[in-house]
Amino acid sequence: MPQLHVTWITAGAIAAVLIGVGALISLQVRRRRLGAAVREIGIVLGLFGLWMFVGHLVGHHPAGGYERGRAIWHAERTLHIANEAWLQRPLLGHRWLLDAVNYYYAYAHWLSVDIVLAWLWLRHRDRYVVTRAALVLFTGGCLCLHLISTAPPRLLAETHLVDTAARLGQSVYGDTPGLSDHLSAMPSIHVGWAVLFAVAAWGTRSTVARVLATAHALLTSYVVVVTGNHFWLDGVVAAAMVAVAWPVVARAPWRAWQTAWRERRAAVGVGVGADPAR
Repeated sequence: MPQLHVTWITAGAIAAVLIGVGALISLQVRRRRLGAAVREIGIVLGLFGLWMFVGHLVGHHPAGGYERGRAIWHAERTLHIANEAWLQRPLLGHRWLLDAVNYYYAYAHWLSVDIVLAWLWLRHRDRYVVTRAALVLFTGGCLCLHLISTAPPRLLAETHLVDTAARLGQSVYGDTPGLSDHLSAMPSIHVGWAVLFAVAAWGTRSTVARVLATAHALLTSYVVVVTGNHFWLDGVVAAAMVAVAWPVVARAPWRAWQTAWRERRAAVGVGVGADPAR
């Protein structure tokens, strides 16, 4: 499977350049909307770089990861929700289904970030501001937890789960240093992002967006399990973190400060009706 050969240092450097260029465009060229767009791309790329950096750290400090993975497996069996192998079994005899879930796992989460954030930026700017902030808060929380290594079910023999991507030579967890890490499974960023984008879509009036985002969240939750990359509890914890991050951001004091700032600009006749993110 094709992989991006980029390190966390490269991603971080590009992110810093984009954020700086965006600021210059806004201040010097007076193209606030273009500058803000470039800056936002830099912020998202910065999150990507930070994610790779944490994977790099965990890859060099794997102590206890397999024990914690086994603890999650036993907790699921105690709760009678350890059915990952049962769900995976019907796919194993069908190459095209395995290809589909492997590619969905590898690419859908990054494509969803690009598509959803671009759509919100263009069509629902206020919703974009909250979504981006919640994305940063949730991802930051996940990365802190990822510093505590936890093995996925595909690496534990007792789960009887097949590493579907490794079997077909499609794994994103290859030999590229720092790109992805085997032991950063709890919580699932894939599931968390998908749930967060579903919450964002339901805040709009677009029926199509609501259906697609909800379907993506459900399909992602299924795919991360049947590929052996996550336990159910990895996704449950991620969804719970989104449930905390979203209201924290939506009710944050800076939202009131932002509204007051817009009203002040309108009162003095500067940029009346302008969006603060522009």
